[in-house]
Amino acid sequence: MVNAFWLDRDLVRTATWLVDRHVTSSVFECSMVLTTAVQLNGYPESDDLYFTHPDNPLTGWAARSLANWEYLRDYTEAAHEEWRYRWDHEPADYHGSWAVVRSLDDEHVRDLEWPTVGREDPPQLTGEWTADDYVDAYRYYYANEKRPLFSWSKDRSMPPWISEYAVDDAASR
Repeated sequence: MVNAFWLDRDLVRTATWLVDRHVTSSVFECSMVLTTAVQLNGYPESDDLYFTHPDNPLTGWAARSLANWEYLRDYTEAAHEEWRYRWDHEPADYHGSWAVVRSLDDEHVRDLEWPTVGREDPPQLTGEWTADDYVDAYRYYYANEKRPLFSWSKDRSMPPWISEYAVDDAASR
């Protein structure tokens, strides 16, 4: 399942808190969602664009409004910058998935007939870890379900809120 991990409203901070594995998977998976979302709204199909997971809630959310799509694009760009940083990529280096998103015609994307106007909170694809606020839901999800993946490279480390969101019985799973 594709997902974005909304660990903070500051997307740069979110990217720095992603575990190593999610830095790369966020760039890849969210790029697929972004290109699928624009095609669902009439962007010309192309063999160069990803089209996958059209029924995923994240894809549906991104396809509902330009503002949602742009927020996911900003998240993906922040994850891409973090990918460059953690693995010492040059400024001119682009992850192949992000290069596909960058190939989209921005004017054409803006001119699509988006179903709604304005940005909505992203869907909580967090299993049993739900909350009134999507950031809290993702922090609970991360602190508990994603604990086995905890690994940060370079000077990145565990987010300071992990212990606040960790549930004892979940941490032992």
